[in-house]
Amino acid sequence: MRKLQAIVSAAAVTGLVATFSAYAADILKSDLKPCLHDGTTVGGVNSCGKVWKLKSGTAQVGADGDVKVEVKGLVLNDESTGQFNGTPDGVDAVAVAVICGGSVAAQSDAMPLSKAGDAKIHAKLKIPSSCASPIVVLRERYEGKIGGWLAGTGK
Repeated sequence: MRKLQAIVSAAAVTGLVATFSAYAADILKSDLKPCLHDGTTVGGVNSCGKVWKLKSGTAQVGADGDVKVEVKGLVLNDESTGQFNGTPDGVDAVAVAVICGGSVAAQSDAMPLSKAGDAKIHAKLKIPSSCASPIVVLRERYEGKIGGWLAGTGK
């Protein structure tokens, strides 16, 4: 009888660990790519108005809604911007949008973007459990308004 209880206890603990691991697992972990101003709309979010470049960027979305995004060197790569080329120009912050099923399912508050184009965002978002293949885009805040996407994990 004790052996049976030990087996049942071990199975219960294993089940709890497996459930916790599945709950905390990432549903997305990907590098970010810059917007190239090709008119690509992602999840109803328009693309950037100019060409951007990105030194590095990563996005991670957990099944529990934990979202972490880090970008370095997200700046204009567009000679038509003159002296603002190589800077974020008037973009002073970025918001993380998680796109599920072709539309924005959740979005963070805007977080500061440095003059060098660096930002770290850690947010807890309410992501639908049905969102098995999310796309993450960084949306610009320009003149106080959230606009198009500047970098993302996919088309």
